[in-house]
Amino acid sequence: MSLYFIAFEPPPEVAEKIREITMDFAERFGAERAHNSFPHITLIPPFNYDGQNESEVTGRLMKMELTVSPFEIYLRNFNCFNKPKSPVIFLEPEANTTLQKLYLEVNAAMSIFNYAQHFHPHLTVAFRDLSPQAFINAWSEYRYKKADFHFRVERISLYKHSHGKWCPVVHRDLPSDR
Repeated sequence: MSLYFIAFEPPPEVAEKIREITMDFAERFGAERAHNSFPHITLIPPFNYDGQNESEVTGRLMKMELTVSPFEIYLRNFNCFNKPKSPVIFLEPEANTTLQKLYLEVNAAMSIFNYAQHFHPHLTVAFRDLSPQAFINAWSEYRYKKADFHFRVERISLYKHSHGKWCPVVHRDLPSDR
């Protein structure tokens, strides 16, 4: 079995600025995991599938009917999942009906592999190794901070977990503006 997920990434210039934030979490709050990952917003969370039949996953992604054209995403606020044992701090996209529609289309097409009933889009900046005390300290500061990132979502990607990291398998462009 192999582990896959579907997401989209900000362009390199935005990703670089977000990595500065994840570096702050790594240096000041001991949360290095997000900095060692790549900035992304997940559409379909990780799911297991037979890696020998990867063409079934890639084929479904490439053949799905997508009606969503490229669109803008705005990240202006920090938010959190305040879970006692594994808190998460993230950049939250502004409400976006096009993003929701993209999720619904992708989720419907990929439901054979993993049906995600809940969609809370976010771009993680600290997780897993953020201790409960470090979370309290970091969140007391970041809850009031503002961000100003925006980028155009033009494609989605399928990633596979291989040798301890996520690697892109295939990219799917969104249909051109009509």
